[in-house]
Amino acid sequence: MRIHFKRLSLILHKDDFRSFLTHSSSRTSLTLEELWILKMATDLQEGLTDFSFQTSGSTGAPKKITLSKDQLIQSAKTTLSYFSIKPDARFLLCIHPQFIGGAMQIVRAYVNQGQLDVLAPERILDLDHTLYDLVSMVPLQLNKLYKDLKSHLNDFNHLLIGGATMDPKLEQKIASDTSVITKIYATYGMTETASHIAVRRLGSHFFKRIGQLMISINDSSCLKIRGLITKNQWLQTQDIVELIDENTFKWLGRQDFMINSGGFKVHPEKIEHHLKKQTDQPLMITSLPDEVLGQKVVLLLEGALMPTFDYTTLHPYEKPKKRLNLKKFIYTKNGKIDRKATQKLIEK
Repeated sequence: MRIHFKRLSLILHKDDFRSFLTHSSSRTSLTLEELWILKMATDLQEGLTDFSFQTSGSTGAPKKITLSKDQLIQSAKTTLSYFSIKPDARFLLCIHPQFIGGAMQIVRAYVNQGQLDVLAPERILDLDHTLYDLVSMVPLQLNKLYKDLKSHLNDFNHLLIGGATMDPKLEQKIASDTSVITKIYATYGMTETASHIAVRRLGSHFFKRIGQLMISINDSSCLKIRGLITKNQWLQTQDIVELIDENTFKWLGRQDFMINSGGFKVHPEKIEHHLKKQTDQPLMITSLPDEVLGQKVVLLLEGALMPTFDYTTLHPYEKPKKRLNLKKFIYTKNGKIDRKATQKLIEK
């Protein structure tokens, strides 16, 4: 495994990690994130058995999740095999390494014994035309790259998008753009599964599971997962899905965000997907108590604008009964809307 910090044009090989970490004069030239990357690479090389990661906090209070090295290796091997990544490949890490999506790029490069190039997330537009076998990004980075440096997308053989749901307008635009030939996938996964366990090509509604695992649903149609990555125990999620077959599902939304309006189950993410096709303004669907309906659907908009929306394809109970403007939503550290914290703003 080789690590290349593009900011410093510095390449470190396997035997350099520990000596570099303990050399104070070299250490001062790296950021905290870069030092974190080196430490994780060193821990992998030296056989640390357990690794802790912080969840993003977008669906609840942030918490620490501990995964074994075996789980990380299993996840990395599954991804490398599914995308047919050959040994000595080149990887780009351009998302925060402390979260599982970024950390797994380190593990994949370690398992593959390839080269890991590191670029700070905010410097995504500093890319040159280096060719990469596997890249992970968040939707905001993809949006910037497509808008300002679209030709660079074709320098990636495979591009994984995670960390937040894709903007439907952006997805439609890229999926129909014949000049973009790279294979771009939205991913489904979580910290507990060491990143993604399913992927879907941009433009498709359906996730395909990857690797040797089983998927099913409980009585509330929430996805559950079982395989080596879960130590062969069923992992129950709060994600409501439509199970197509034993390999395929359509994600509908989070059970803990579901709104019961007049006895009708409303999935906020479904409505948001519909409305985001009509505006670039940040928005969120939530609810407030209602004497008749129990809960009424509320549309939150960030900023002062109040655009007009077409609700004709929505069920009557899905149509917002109230619209509110907030000066600024609350966001998590990795850029997701903190739904529960933002909800509390309007409850006050």
